[in-house]
Amino acid sequence: MKHPLRGSTALAALLVASLTPVVLSPTPASAAPSGLQGDFNGDGYRDVAVAAPAATVNGRSWAGQVAVVYGTANGPDPARHQLISQDTAGVPGDAEAYDRFGAPLAAADLNRDGYSDLVVGTPHEKVGSADDAGMVVILWGSGSGLSGGTTVKNPQPLYGSYFGLSIAAADFTGDGKPDLAISGQSDTENPSAWRVRLIRGPFSKSGSTGPVSSYSPGLDKPVLTAGRVSGDTKADLVVTGLQPGGDHLATAVYYKGTSDGISKAATLRTAETAAIGDLNKDGYGDIVLGNPEEPDNEPSASTGGKIHIIYGTSSGPSTTRRVSLSQSSAGVPDSSEYGDDFGAALAIGDFDKDGYRDLAVGAPGESFGDDSDYRASAGAITLLRGSASGLTTTGPVFLTQDSPGVPGTQEAGDGFGDALLASDVNHDGHADLTAVASQENDPEGAAWFLPGASSTLYSTTASTSFGPTKLGLPAGKYTEFGADLAG
Repeated sequence: MKHPLRGSTALAALLVASLTPVVLSPTPASAAPSGLQGDFNGDGYRDVAVAAPAATVNGRSWAGQVAVVYGTANGPDPARHQLISQDTAGVPGDAEAYDRFGAPLAAADLNRDGYSDLVVGTPHEKVGSADDAGMVVILWGSGSGLSGGTTVKNPQPLYGSYFGLSIAAADFTGDGKPDLAISGQSDTENPSAWRVRLIRGPFSKSGSTGPVSSYSPGLDKPVLTAGRVSGDTKADLVVTGLQPGGDHLATAVYYKGTSDGISKAATLRTAETAAIGDLNKDGYGDIVLGNPEEPDNEPSASTGGKIHIIYGTSSGPSTTRRVSLSQSSAGVPDSSEYGDDFGAALAIGDFDKDGYRDLAVGAPGESFGDDSDYRASAGAITLLRGSASGLTTTGPVFLTQDSPGVPGTQEAGDGFGDALLASDVNHDGHADLTAVASQENDPEGAAWFLPGASSTLYSTTASTSFGPTKLGLPAGKYTEFGADLAG
């Protein structure tokens, strides 16, 4: 997932009509939906939603679109896709200039019908007379894919409240009903009055939800990451963002899931990105935080970027078992260099199917070559293995577009690794990695599907890539393709 704070520390950076025809293999009437997260058509293969929030819709710049690529036994198939905007039939609202439909995405079965649903944020949506009030829409899964949508009520539609800046979908209360955590402002006269609102499930197509609670994380522009840390049935929440009223990164906050909602339980490390997963198979989710910034503009940063691993316990994140790694750490490929952006994107999944979840770390600013052939910001991804002792630097994999079996060619400015998603698309038991190079074929961008593999962590023979034109988006245009991923 691409982090909303990447590329700026100010909110200014946030500054097609019908459904694209698609041939989907219908789910047999007698077949039950899979119940898998991210399987929008219930066929047993997880799908991949790709945001393009800068896409033009019917002449309206930056209205935004979302491309959904349906999964198969061979991975996501670009020939089986939907392209959705607010001008698509059944989707609430209208595509308007600078709405940025799709800026954040999340996936969960919110109405518990067995089909995963897609949650789409539009943080710049005008609500009534309030510009930039923000809007969140649920697109409903079905046997034929995503169809129709319902608005999640904005509890405080104010000018500049940016409701839907970030979204996390998970069962925070442990009642079996997925909930939504959504960030936005509650007082636009106070630029530090950012809130996290927890809207409890179940959700219905008529718009009904469970109770709504509001929390103050104590940081600006909150970005939300959900996962189970303490090993119980309740999801927990990690919130990253900026220091109140400032431009520097804040210390991340951990909220523990409770039967009544979420409760602020710990502070972590200063970070911009986050991911949660069990790296050592002890039953507790571990938290990985990324700080890809540079010391000359971010006091907490290290040259080239750094990640922090905080191991989970029955009571939440450990206060003692915490490890930091950079590209200059022993066993980590390459070396720390200015502008690498190591930690700009994170994803956790069991890529080699050994029972231990592994970590993918994006470094979209990674540069290669010498003065005569310098490929600045070509980008790279580092895969680190999980083990019984936790994340290990033994047997890492360093991925670029010049790696064996990876489609394309390493070029300056590609930004390979700018966004990452770990999910088992082809249903073979291995987590697969979907990765974005935001400036591939400048300015279009592109995505890669890197299937998990037992020894190499990714398949050197079955990896594929696709660009926005394969999904109905225009050639040669900047759409912010891959600004976020969900599935």
